[in-house]
Amino acid sequence: MHNQLKVENYKMWRFTPVYACSLFYAFTVLYMVIKGGLSPAAAAMYHNMYDGFKEGVQDCSFAFLWGMLVAWYVGIDFANRTVHRAIVTGASRTAIVISRLAAISVLTILFHIVTIIGEVILYGTKFGFSLEGFNPRDILWILVVFLQLIAFDAFFVLVTYICGNVYSALVTSVLIATIGGNILRNFLGGNPIYEHSFFCFAKSSENSDLIPCAICAIIAIVVLVAGTVVIFNRKDVN
Repeated sequence: MHNQLKVENYKMWRFTPVYACSLFYAFTVLYMVIKGGLSPAAAAMYHNMYDGFKEGVQDCSFAFLWGMLVAWYVGIDFANRTVHRAIVTGASRTAIVISRLAAISVLTILFHIVTIIGEVILYGTKFGFSLEGFNPRDILWILVVFLQLIAFDAFFVLVTYICGNVYSALVTSVLIATIGGNILRNFLGGNPIYEHSFFCFAKSSENSDLIPCAICAIIAIVVLVAGTVVIFNRKDVN
């Protein structure tokens, strides 16, 4: 496992799409801040910088991008035979799956942190920079959302190992992520099953939101990782 994590650390710094996505994120955040980013209706609904924090924590607008990153990062190992070499050198398939999930989760969590910071800056620019409304429970809220994001990543790691090909995994993952994280939230708002899933991040720092979201995320991670390992163990890797 330790060796696989070292390999992933080396690979992360050389994964070109991360830099392209970073520029996209930076441009989007900068554009929103410069433009003002809030419609008159939204500006009337929100009141302070903390509202931006709340919107940022639960924001799934970039779900399609996270799905793409997971499929690309994990799937490229099939194209360049990294998975084959890891197996030949004695790495267990369980270690391979977990190390890939750990690495891509670091990347997607960092991107989500940028989203949160961008929303805070946007609302701070609009309403003034103030710590009004922030409280220690917000840390727990962020951690639960990170747990949900890991579950989200685990799902697309599973999709990628089922596909076994970076191109089909990319198309499938982007479609599912767009539908699950970007489209369905417009139709399933208020649905308890959807709102406690990893496609819809926790809505608040209240226990009524955090506890079920955390439990569902933990269960999903365990089931998805186990399922990926089972499928990977049955797959012939050339």
